[in-house]
Amino acid sequence: MKQTQQKTPKGDDKAWLKWAYVGVALLVAVAMVGTYLAPIFGSSQKAKVGNTAAIGYTIRGEDGRPIITTDQNLFSSEYQKGNLVLLTRGLTMPVGARVSGENVAVLPVEYPPDFADVGLLGFETNAISEGLVGMRPGETKVIGFSYGENNLEANLSREDADGIGLNFTERKVGDVVALGLTKSPDLPMGNDTSEAPALRFGKVTEKTDDSLVITYRYGSAEVTLNSITG
Repeated sequence: MKQTQQKTPKGDDKAWLKWAYVGVALLVAVAMVGTYLAPIFGSSQKAKVGNTAAIGYTIRGEDGRPIITTDQNLFSSEYQKGNLVLLTRGLTMPVGARVSGENVAVLPVEYPPDFADVGLLGFETNAISEGLVGMRPGETKVIGFSYGENNLEANLSREDADGIGLNFTERKVGDVVALGLTKSPDLPMGNDTSEAPALRFGKVTEKTDDSLVITYRYGSAEVTLNSITG
Protein backbone atom coordinates (compact mmCIF):
# COMPACT_ATOMS: atom_id res chain seq x y z
CA MET A 1 0.00 0.00 0.00
CA LYS A 2 1.09 3.45 -0.72
CA GLN A 3 1.46 5.46 2.41
CA THR A 4 -0.02 8.84 2.37
CA GLN A 5 1.73 11.68 4.17
CA GLN A 6 -0.51 13.79 6.29
CA LYS A 7 0.17 17.43 5.71
CA THR A 8 0.17 19.91 8.52
CA PRO A 9 -2.29 22.67 7.81
CA LYS A 10 -0.60 25.79 6.58
CA GLY A 11 0.36 28.11 9.41
CA ASP A 12 0.42 25.44 12.16
CA ASP A 13 4.23 25.38 12.32
CA LYS A 14 4.26 29.15 12.71
CA ALA A 15 1.71 28.89 15.48
CA TRP A 16 3.90 26.31 17.22
CA LEU A 17 6.88 28.67 16.97
CA LYS A 18 4.82 31.48 18.43
CA TRP A 19 3.85 29.32 21.39
CA ALA A 20 7.45 28.21 21.76
CA TYR A 21 8.53 31.83 21.98
CA VAL A 22 5.81 32.57 24.49
CA GLY A 23 6.84 29.51 26.50
CA VAL A 24 10.49 30.57 26.57
CA ALA A 25 9.51 34.10 27.53
CA LEU A 26 7.36 32.72 30.34
CA LEU A 27 10.21 30.58 31.63
CA VAL A 28 12.53 33.59 31.62
CA ALA A 29 9.91 35.66 33.44
CA VAL A 30 9.48 32.93 36.07
CA ALA A 31 13.24 32.70 36.51
CA MET A 32 13.47 36.47 36.97
CA VAL A 33 10.62 36.53 39.48
CA GLY A 34 12.28 33.68 41.36
CA THR A 35 15.51 35.66 41.48
CA TYR A 36 13.79 38.71 42.90
CA LEU A 37 11.74 36.74 45.40
CA ALA A 38 14.64 34.62 46.67
CA PRO A 39 15.90 37.30 49.09
CA ILE A 40 12.33 37.78 50.34
CA PHE A 41 11.81 34.09 51.07
CA GLY A 42 15.24 33.93 52.75
CA SER A 43 14.83 37.19 54.63
CA SER A 44 13.67 35.51 57.84
CA GLN A 45 17.23 34.38 58.53
CA LYS A 46 18.93 36.99 60.69
CA ALA A 47 22.29 36.86 62.39
CA LYS A 48 21.97 36.39 66.13
CA VAL A 49 24.36 36.14 69.05
CA GLY A 50 26.15 32.79 68.92
CA ASN A 51 26.08 32.48 65.12
CA THR A 52 29.25 32.48 63.05
CA ALA A 53 29.31 34.93 60.15
CA ALA A 54 31.37 35.06 56.98
CA ILE A 55 31.78 38.68 55.93
CA GLY A 56 33.34 40.92 53.34
CA TYR A 57 34.35 44.42 54.40
CA THR A 58 35.98 47.75 53.64
CA ILE A 59 37.81 49.54 56.44
CA ARG A 60 37.81 53.33 56.01
CA GLY A 61 39.80 56.07 57.69
CA GLU A 62 38.20 58.89 59.63
CA ASP A 63 38.16 60.89 56.38
CA GLY A 64 36.19 58.12 54.61
CA ARG A 65 39.14 56.96 52.52
CA PRO A 66 39.19 53.17 51.93
CA ILE A 67 42.24 51.57 53.50
CA ILE A 68 41.65 47.82 53.54
CA THR A 69 39.04 45.98 51.47
CA THR A 70 37.86 42.59 50.26
CA ASP A 71 36.04 44.30 47.36
CA GLN A 72 38.11 43.69 44.22
CA ASN A 73 36.13 46.25 42.21
CA LEU A 74 36.78 48.96 44.79
CA PHE A 75 40.42 47.94 44.98
CA SER A 76 40.81 48.19 41.18
CA SER A 77 39.03 51.54 41.06
CA GLU A 78 41.24 53.04 43.78
CA TYR A 79 44.37 51.51 42.25
CA GLN A 80 43.59 53.20 38.92
CA LYS A 81 43.31 56.53 40.77
CA GLY A 82 46.76 55.99 42.24
CA ASN A 83 45.47 55.41 45.79
CA LEU A 84 47.01 52.79 48.04
CA VAL A 85 44.34 50.36 49.21
CA LEU A 86 45.15 46.89 50.52
CA LEU A 87 43.23 43.89 49.21
CA THR A 88 42.60 41.24 51.86
CA ARG A 89 40.43 38.17 52.44
CA GLY A 90 37.01 37.92 54.02
CA LEU A 91 36.63 37.22 57.73
CA THR A 92 34.80 34.51 59.64
CA MET A 93 33.84 35.76 63.07
CA PRO A 94 31.33 35.17 65.88
CA VAL A 95 28.22 37.33 65.97
CA GLY A 96 27.73 39.54 69.02
CA ALA A 97 30.95 38.47 70.72
CA ARG A 98 33.30 40.70 72.71
CA VAL A 99 37.05 40.39 73.00
CA SER A 100 39.62 42.39 74.94
CA GLY A 101 40.15 45.90 73.62
CA GLU A 102 43.85 45.07 73.43
CA ASN A 103 43.32 42.14 71.07
CA VAL A 104 44.72 42.52 67.56
CA ALA A 105 43.03 40.61 64.72
CA VAL A 106 45.54 39.96 61.94
CA LEU A 107 44.28 40.32 58.35
CA PRO A 108 46.44 38.68 55.65
CA VAL A 109 47.07 40.99 52.69
CA GLU A 110 46.49 39.48 49.23
CA TYR A 111 47.73 42.48 47.26
CA PRO A 112 50.19 44.15 46.96
CA PRO A 113 52.21 40.92 47.07
CA ASP A 114 54.76 40.45 49.87
CA PHE A 115 53.07 43.20 51.89
CA ALA A 116 52.99 42.73 55.66
CA ASP A 117 49.75 41.67 57.36
CA VAL A 118 47.52 44.40 58.77
CA GLY A 119 45.64 44.46 62.06
CA LEU A 120 42.31 45.47 63.58
CA LEU A 121 42.06 46.31 67.27
CA GLY A 122 39.62 44.73 69.70
CA PHE A 123 37.59 47.97 69.72
CA GLU A 124 36.98 47.52 66.01
CA THR A 125 36.36 43.77 65.91
CA ASN A 126 33.86 44.20 68.77
CA ALA A 127 32.01 46.90 66.86
CA ILE A 128 31.82 44.71 63.74
CA SER A 129 30.74 41.62 65.69
CA GLU A 130 27.98 43.50 67.52
CA GLY A 131 26.89 45.27 64.33
CA LEU A 132 26.26 41.91 62.65
CA VAL A 133 23.36 41.15 65.00
CA GLY A 134 20.11 41.35 63.05
CA MET A 135 21.73 41.47 59.62
CA ARG A 136 20.55 39.19 56.81
CA PRO A 137 22.75 37.38 54.27
CA GLY A 138 23.49 39.72 51.39
CA GLU A 139 22.89 42.83 53.48
CA THR A 140 25.53 45.59 53.69
CA LYS A 141 25.88 47.89 56.68
CA VAL A 142 28.21 50.73 57.69
CA ILE A 143 29.47 50.21 61.25
CA GLY A 144 31.16 53.15 62.94
CA PHE A 145 34.09 52.76 65.34
CA SER A 146 34.13 54.28 68.82
CA TYR A 147 37.27 54.17 70.95
CA GLY A 148 35.94 55.60 74.19
CA GLU A 149 38.67 57.34 76.16
CA ASN A 150 41.45 55.79 74.06
CA ASN A 151 42.51 58.43 71.54
CA LEU A 152 44.87 56.00 69.78
CA GLU A 153 47.59 58.60 69.48
CA ALA A 154 51.31 57.93 69.59
CA ASN A 155 53.65 60.72 70.65
CA LEU A 156 57.05 59.82 69.25
CA SER A 157 60.33 61.53 69.89
CA ARG A 158 62.69 62.16 67.00
CA GLU A 159 64.77 59.16 68.09
CA ASP A 160 61.75 56.85 68.34
CA ALA A 161 60.40 57.93 64.95
CA ASP A 162 63.74 57.34 63.28
CA GLY A 163 64.14 54.07 65.19
CA ILE A 164 61.01 52.59 63.57
CA GLY A 165 61.93 53.91 60.14
CA LEU A 166 59.62 56.93 59.85
CA ASN A 167 62.43 59.38 58.97
CA PHE A 168 61.50 62.24 61.29
CA THR A 169 63.02 64.96 59.09
CA GLU A 170 60.87 64.12 56.05
CA ARG A 171 57.59 63.62 57.90
CA LYS A 172 54.99 66.38 57.82
CA VAL A 173 51.48 66.91 59.16
CA GLY A 174 48.96 65.00 57.05
CA ASP A 175 51.34 62.22 56.02
CA VAL A 176 49.94 58.69 56.18
CA VAL A 177 52.41 56.30 57.80
CA ALA A 178 52.47 52.60 58.61
CA LEU A 179 52.93 51.50 62.21
CA GLY A 180 53.58 48.04 63.62
CA LEU A 181 51.15 46.67 66.21
CA THR A 182 51.51 43.59 68.38
CA LYS A 183 48.85 42.05 70.64
CA SER A 184 48.70 45.31 72.59
CA PRO A 185 47.70 48.65 71.03
CA ASP A 186 50.98 50.07 72.37
CA LEU A 187 53.45 50.68 69.54
CA PRO A 188 56.65 48.59 69.67
CA MET A 189 59.77 50.75 69.65
CA GLY A 190 62.94 49.57 67.99
CA ASN A 191 63.65 45.97 68.97
CA ASP A 192 61.50 45.96 72.11
CA THR A 193 59.64 42.84 70.94
CA SER A 194 60.45 39.80 68.85
CA GLU A 195 56.80 39.33 67.91
CA ALA A 196 56.05 39.99 64.23
CA PRO A 197 53.79 43.07 64.16
CA ALA A 198 50.70 43.66 62.05
CA LEU A 199 50.71 46.97 60.22
CA ARG A 200 48.29 49.77 60.91
CA PHE A 201 47.95 53.05 59.08
CA GLY A 202 48.07 56.32 60.98
CA LYS A 203 48.25 59.99 60.13
CA VAL A 204 50.71 62.61 61.39
CA THR A 205 48.48 65.12 63.18
CA GLU A 206 51.13 67.23 64.96
CA LYS A 207 54.85 67.90 64.59
CA THR A 208 57.29 69.91 66.66
CA ASP A 209 61.06 70.25 66.42
CA ASP A 210 61.58 67.05 68.38
CA SER A 211 58.33 65.02 68.33
CA LEU A 212 55.56 63.62 66.15
CA VAL A 213 51.97 62.86 67.10
CA ILE A 214 50.45 60.05 65.01
CA THR A 215 46.74 59.25 65.25
CA TYR A 216 45.88 55.71 64.23
CA ARG A 217 42.09 55.54 64.57
CA TYR A 218 39.88 54.29 61.75
CA GLY A 219 36.43 55.65 60.95
CA SER A 220 34.17 52.76 59.99
CA ALA A 221 33.74 49.35 58.43
CA GLU A 222 31.40 48.78 55.50
CA VAL A 223 30.39 45.17 56.11
CA THR A 224 28.56 42.70 53.85
CA LEU A 225 27.17 39.59 55.51
CA ASN A 226 27.86 36.70 53.13
CA SER A 227 26.56 33.76 55.17
CA ILE A 228 25.56 32.57 58.65
CA THR A 229 26.23 29.26 60.34
CA GLY A 230 25.63 27.93 63.83
